[in-house]
Amino acid sequence: MAYLKWGFLLLVLALVASFFYFRPLLLVGTGYAAKMACSCHYLQGRELADIQRNELNFSVLPWVKLALLTGEPGVVASLFGLASQQARYVPGRGCVLVVDATMPVPVPVPVLPEAQPPVPLPQLDTLPPQLDTAALNAAVDQAFKPLPGGGTRAVIVLYQGQVIAERYAPGFDQHTLLLGWSMTKSITNALVGIMVKNGLLRLEQDHLFAEWKEDERAQITLADLLHMNSGLAWNEAYGSMSDATRMLYLEPDMPAYTRQRSLAYPPNTFWEYASGTTNLLSNLIRQTLTDAHYATFARDSLFAKVGMTSALIESDQGGTQVGSSYGWARAADWARFGQLYLQDGVWNGERILPEGWVSYSCIPAVGSEGTYGAQIWLRSDDAAHAPADAFMFRGFQDQRIVVIPSRQCVLLRIGTNADKTFAHDDFITGVVAALPQE
Repeated sequence: MAYLKWGFLLLVLALVASFFYFRPLLLVGTGYAAKMACSCHYLQGRELADIQRNELNFSVLPWVKLALLTGEPGVVASLFGLASQQARYVPGRGCVLVVDATMPVPVPVPVLPEAQPPVPLPQLDTLPPQLDTAALNAAVDQAFKPLPGGGTRAVIVLYQGQVIAERYAPGFDQHTLLLGWSMTKSITNALVGIMVKNGLLRLEQDHLFAEWKEDERAQITLADLLHMNSGLAWNEAYGSMSDATRMLYLEPDMPAYTRQRSLAYPPNTFWEYASGTTNLLSNLIRQTLTDAHYATFARDSLFAKVGMTSALIESDQGGTQVGSSYGWARAADWARFGQLYLQDGVWNGERILPEGWVSYSCIPAVGSEGTYGAQIWLRSDDAAHAPADAFMFRGFQDQRIVVIPSRQCVLLRIGTNADKTFAHDDFITGVVAALPQE
């Protein structure tokens, strides 16, 4: 009988220990589910059942229970009652994950009225006779083939600044806001560029944060952050507990968490992709401006000027825009962003980005083996046959904007599927082969 008693006690202790060990992972899962469901419901107008079926269809997420909050706009996600998180909708900010119940959520931001219907991208009245429309349509058809976990939701191809192909999956159209995930990092590149153009930041600027002033992190420059060369210790893994998942789903103030990372390598000697680094850039922009100016800075200095009237970067609970991951826009507005870079940062005759900023952003970062510039991807294994001058804005689940200056072309593909399952190389080469040969 004593053996049974001690065995039962050990079993209970093991279960309790397992709960506390796995609970952070459960909170990451419920945090992801609450944030994603809230954004898809309030920004896209979709029902929770549809979101559950089509957005939360991997890992343990199918077992998460979703419900709308009572008395305020938001969503709560719970997993077997063992862990739950909630996200609240804030006008002008999108959805904010409420990680710390003792902290307030950020205040709403005034929203400018959007053009209704949305301002369309320019359409070519007559397609160039040298354009192989059959090959172009075949490339777009291929892009919409089903994939594990979903598939393509939007494709736009711009040639010489005008639409030559645009298609949406059922349930999505030109009005639907779409999440760019890490394509948002390239928006952060643009915002930093505008700050530099306005004389508010300098690429060589160091001693960036108060916590760094007394140690070697003081030597990290703005340019190091842009190029992912900060040297800060970071683990970007997903599907497990890592710096990236902890920052996004367990920390109310994402930059504060990242500022505490120790230095693993001397600055500008080692390249490591790190979403925390991008949120430090958002933090740096915020601390340089007043909070009121910061809240509308992206809208007024970039989105409104380029006609990206739908674009939005959601905030963390502390009020800092999550420049690494949470950019939303209609497909046409994402395409406009790519066109801005194709046009060297000039829009309708107005210089939005500093002269030379696009070229600077495409200089390979130290240690990246030519694959990464300043918050912009240059080459990748899944686009090995893209033209040599192509550069890209990339995000989780194969979001991609490809800019090809030599072909005067911008390609956009947005969807939801198992990461790295979309055939980008085939899509890019198929579209390029269809373009007029110059």
